[in-house]
Amino acid sequence: MARLLTAIPLANDEPLQSLRIPEGWTVSYNSFCEVDIDHPDAWTLLKESLLQLKNERRNRLLDLGWYPEGEPGGRFVMRLYEGDFTSTLLQKHETEDRAEIVGVIERVLYAVTRGAL
Repeated sequence: MARLLTAIPLANDEPLQSLRIPEGWTVSYNSFCEVDIDHPDAWTLLKESLLQLKNERRNRLLDLGWYPEGEPGGRFVMRLYEGDFTSTLLQKHETEDRAEIVGVIERVLYAVTRGAL
């Protein structure tokens, strides 16, 4: 059964991005906020370490960041690794669109959970 991470206000009053995370995933860290790039505080919130999820059973690590950190010309970069950062890169997706990256993350999480990735 999928879990829905609820929007929790941060110190700057920006809620975390809601994500549907299937069973088997653990959150290492999460500062991925519901903030679009036209938001006045976007550049203080968009950093290289936004979200990291691990699936021990499938030996997968999903990492999300904004590159270059805090730069208006940057983009979200999602990477899926077998094992950890030193292992094989299985998938990479880049976009400036928060809604698009959310959809990509959720599809990747489900694919890994099913054993398809």
